[in-house]
Amino acid sequence: MEDETQNLCNPIALLLSSLGYSYVLATYMTKGLTRVLFLLPTFYLLTIFPWYFTSSLLRGVLSFFITWITSFKLLLFCFNQGPLAACKNYIDFVAIAIFPLKIQENTHLHLTLSLSFKTLSSIMARYELVTLFNKPYLATSLQDFWGRRWNRLSSNILRQTIYEPTQNVLVGFVGVGKARILAMITTLVISGIMHELMFYYISCGTRPTWEVTWFFVLQGISMVFEGALKYLARVKGWTPVHPTVSNVLTLAFVSFTFSCFLVLPV
Repeated sequence: MEDETQNLCNPIALLLSSLGYSYVLATYMTKGLTRVLFLLPTFYLLTIFPWYFTSSLLRGVLSFFITWITSFKLLLFCFNQGPLAACKNYIDFVAIAIFPLKIQENTHLHLTLSLSFKTLSSIMARYELVTLFNKPYLATSLQDFWGRRWNRLSSNILRQTIYEPTQNVLVGFVGVGKARILAMITTLVISGIMHELMFYYISCGTRPTWEVTWFFVLQGISMVFEGALKYLARVKGWTPVHPTVSNVLTLAFVSFTFSCFLVLPV
């Protein structure tokens, strides 16, 4: 029992110390690539952190929240962007980095050397959970489903780290419309790769078969066709599809492709 407790404490202590390193040292570095280089040890730790645990399910959860989301939050932090850039103390930094939390407005954290129930209550009251799902069963389009309703935590972090930077880089070369399309496809590819990585942790390092990635690529391509069809409908003056019909079609497409690319291979 003592060995199990020690085995659990070691990776957690390593995670907390690496985030402390990121918070204290990196804030003195110039934002940009310099800060990214100084945070490379932390990024490496986040990739190996799930392997400290024997449970496949726990590795999957940790690979999502720690290996993926925390890494992307730190990447934004390197450029003074994202939720970590607004953290004013170490406790806020760790809480926001690890958990799906955000700091409530008009709240202040007063740190003391003694921990009491009142202190812990004030700390907990400072944060609120990020809404992960916004009634995805009501989605009336693929863009609505993936962009505004399904897993808001990952979609928001992907928008900030992948979609917006890619669109900003490409818009000067290919124009606004094509830049949006390429940025969306790129974002869905990265999302697929990160989901593939989660399955890699869950399956104890089994070689990826890439069905998960192709699932998200297909969603991106389908969203492009969906947007083109809506544009054509507006130009031609066609009667819009009833929301109930579009809701059924959206959920049917997502469910069918999910079954083909994820459920059956697994």
